[in-house]
Amino acid sequence: MVREMNYRPNLVARSLVTRKTNVLGVVVPDLSRSFFTEVTKGIDHVASASGYNILLCNTGEDPDREDDQVRTLVSKQVDGLILASAHPQGSTGLRDEIANCGIPFVLVDRFFPDLPFVGGDDVQIGRLATEHLIQQGYRNIAHLRGPNVSTAIGRLEGYLKALNDHGLRPRKGCIVEASYHGEASGFKAMRKLLRLSPGADAVFAASDPIAIGALEAIIEAGLRVPEDMGLVGVGNHRYGEYLRVPLTTVDQNRLEIGKQAASLLLELIEGKSDRSPRLTLLKPKLIPRESSLRLQNARKSQRPQTSKPPTRGACRSSALGRSL
Repeated sequence: MVREMNYRPNLVARSLVTRKTNVLGVVVPDLSRSFFTEVTKGIDHVASASGYNILLCNTGEDPDREDDQVRTLVSKQVDGLILASAHPQGSTGLRDEIANCGIPFVLVDRFFPDLPFVGGDDVQIGRLATEHLIQQGYRNIAHLRGPNVSTAIGRLEGYLKALNDHGLRPRKGCIVEASYHGEASGFKAMRKLLRLSPGADAVFAASDPIAIGALEAIIEAGLRVPEDMGLVGVGNHRYGEYLRVPLTTVDQNRLEIGKQAASLLLELIEGKSDRSPRLTLLKPKLIPRESSLRLQNARKSQRPQTSKPPTRGACRSSALGRSL
């Protein structure tokens, strides 16, 4: 009968009765990054299965815009919020806007003390990437870090800890800041590193876009990867393995971050979990590819090689020569 009458429930009327809109607000700093796309996909997977829709906002890494969007979502009476904040770590702005808004919320990617959080273990990410480079025989390892948010701070800490554990220390000028989101920023930062003397023999980049820009600068300088310069990024972007030199990266398990964040938020909304802060750190995984495997490349070069004519029309100059 309901189907025959083409009945559609009035969601506004239902929300007045249940005091729920069945809508979750999701706020991220940059939708162009595949990391946040995958996290959002994980959120939607869990939310839609539980009868929730999502409202998605993009802040462009602007804390003021983020605050405005949070106020708007709260005014629309969303049942809960999932947020990757653009506020610097230690800022009171986030706590003022979110912790006092009166609705359940979960932070993802960017960590703030004493607030519910689901994300990667950034200290372990930095340590994992740097130790891998050390194991491959690199010793003068530079770091292209991200901006002043918790992910960049944690990855820098892990990088420094790994160096210290192996009796190494960063050289002056070998830690350079770059934008998470732009290959151009990684290219510019890598050019700055290449002017150092003595120079680095490897780079840990805080994100895959930074690493891809750095790779282009390294190739432009006439250096070989990984023989002259090793390179590791973070994020496991889907195109990283198709670059001219496939990129070693650290995978944060992006989809699972979104799923676990949504699951925790629904528990908070439904009262199945108390609102005391819960910290969930997912274990990162190294994805080794050619850009850092110097030892394997060295062993290959020692084997007898049969000469082959060059492939006609092959791309030989760009870091993106095999991609996209």
